[in-house]
Amino acid sequence: MEDLIARLNQETAVRQFLTTKVKDLEVELETTRYNCKENVQQATLIVKERFTQMQWDMEELRSKCLEVEMNLKAEQEEKARVELAKLLVIQERDLLLNELDVAREHLSKLHKRNEELEAKSKADVKLLVKEVKALRSSQSELKQELGRLMKEKIEVERTLQKEKQRAESASAANSKLLHECEILRNRLQECSVNFLSEEEDKLIVDTSSPSDAIDLLTTSDNRIGLLLAEAQLLAQDVENAVVKMDETRNANDGNGRTSDDELRKMLTDMFIDNATLRKQANSVIRCALNMYVQAEEKDEEDEEVPLRKTVLSKFLER
Repeated sequence: MEDLIARLNQETAVRQFLTTKVKDLEVELETTRYNCKENVQQATLIVKERFTQMQWDMEELRSKCLEVEMNLKAEQEEKARVELAKLLVIQERDLLLNELDVAREHLSKLHKRNEELEAKSKADVKLLVKEVKALRSSQSELKQELGRLMKEKIEVERTLQKEKQRAESASAANSKLLHECEILRNRLQECSVNFLSEEEDKLIVDTSSPSDAIDLLTTSDNRIGLLLAEAQLLAQDVENAVVKMDETRNANDGNGRTSDDELRKMLTDMFIDNATLRKQANSVIRCALNMYVQAEEKDEEDEEVPLRKTVLSKFLER
C-alpha cells in the first residue's frame, strides 16, 4: 500500500513536472514565435529599406543620366553656336573690310574736299578782312545816324505822350460836357408845357383855365431862362477850353482846332438854340392865350362857350 502511495506520489510528481515542463515549453515556444515574428518583420523592413534605397539609387542614376545627356546636348549646341558665331564673325569681317575700303575712299574724297575748302576759306578770309575794314570806316557814320535816330525817337515818344494826354483830356472833357448837356436837356424837357395837343393840323388847349396855362408858361419861361444862363456859362467854358487848347496846339505843332472842339461848341450852341426856340414858342402860345382871354371877355354875352378852343384859329381870326 505504501508502495502504491509512493508510486502515486511519484506519478503525481512526474505529472506535475511534466506539466511544468510543458508549460515552460509552451512559454518558450510562444517566445520563439514572437521572436521569429519580430525577426520576420525586421527582415521585411530591411528588405523594404533596401528596395527603397535601390529605387533612390535608380532615380539618382536616372537623373545623372539625364544630366549627362543635357550636358552633352548643351555642349553640342554650344559647339553649333560657336560655329555659327565663327561664321558670323567671318561675314562681319568681310563686311567691315568692305566698309573700310569705302571709308578709305570717302576719306580720300574728304581730304580733297578739305583742301578745296581751305583754299576757299583763305579767299573768304581775305574778302572778310576787306569788308571789316570797310565797316570800320563806316562805323562813325552809323554811330552818328544812330544818335540822330535816337533823338528822333525821343521826340516822337514825347509827341505821342502829349497826344495821349491831350486825347485823355479831350475824352474827359467830352464825357463831362455830355453829362452836363444831358442834365440840362432833362431839365429843359421838364420845362415843357403839356397842356397842348395836336389834332388835324390844329393846336388844341387841354385846359379849362387859360390863366393857369399862362402861369405855366411863365414858370416854364423862368426855368428856361435859368437853363439858358447855365448853358451860356457852359458854352463860355467850352470856348475858353477850346481857345486854350488851340494856343497849346499852335505852340507845339501849329495845328488848329479839331473836329472834337467844333462838335463840343456846336453841341452847346444847339442846346442854346433849342432852349431859345422853346422860349419863343412859349411866347407865341402866351400871346395867343392872351388874345384868347381878351376875346373871351368880349364874348361873355354868348350862351355857351366851349371848354376846348382852337388857339391858332382864334389867333388867326383876330
